[in-house]
Amino acid sequence: MMRMLCKITFSSNDKIFLPMSYNYIIQGVLYKFINEDSFADFMHNKGYTYNKRSYKLFSFSNVLEKPLLVDREKKHFVFPKDISIYFSSIDNEFFKYVFNSIINTEDFIYVSQNRTSISKVELIKQKISEKEVIKTMSPITTYSTFVTFENSKKTYYYNPYEKEFSTNIQKNLINKYQALYDEPPQNSEFSIVPRGTPHEKIIKYKDFIIKGYTGIFEIEGSKELMDMAFCAGLGSKNSQGFGLIIKNDLDK
Repeated sequence: MMRMLCKITFSSNDKIFLPMSYNYIIQGVLYKFINEDSFADFMHNKGYTYNKRSYKLFSFSNVLEKPLLVDREKKHFVFPKDISIYFSSIDNEFFKYVFNSIINTEDFIYVSQNRTSISKVELIKQKISEKEVIKTMSPITTYSTFVTFENSKKTYYYNPYEKEFSTNIQKNLINKYQALYDEPPQNSEFSIVPRGTPHEKIIKYKDFIIKGYTGIFEIEGSKELMDMAFCAGLGSKNSQGFGLIIKNDLDK
């Protein structure tokens, strides 16, 4: 099974400044690449639905380059003049719109306050089997929301050593599959286990605090769910920049 991963490089004439919580900025840039109004409205406001939940079925990575400076007082990162991200989607229409817009644009693109241009676009092939060692390029998050005795909502984020981490991710992949294809997968087998020690990441998305985990994992499952995992992302909040994975040996 072969799947495509898109690597996009933005270039500026000066260093690139981004807030420490920049996920919503990258998300906004990707949405702007959709140049067809009805599809843009569908992706922004609806997405694919199953059991009253909406799935956008795409994900993107953190900025791949390390920051030159972390300014904690001003709460921003200083990146080099060229920054790259990975982008993936199981929705061929969305992938096509974004890719075609990128390769055909001659305009400058603002990434936050930084005036950039697209200097490079790479399509990377990943041959996916039913068992892979993967590396997270953005944190994996999975959680449950409870109502407390005080009648307030509380979110509990699972860590990779809890069984709910794997079972929740499996259920999420099944739901995404049903949202896209309007039927359950023929084979719903899927599991994920950490290799080494995962790293906890606390991310602020707009006004929300989200906890996720990065690291090396081993995943195993049916072709349908492995395909969904690599293309749409693992766990929740993929379209907000969570759960993009690559094969561990991809960038070696």
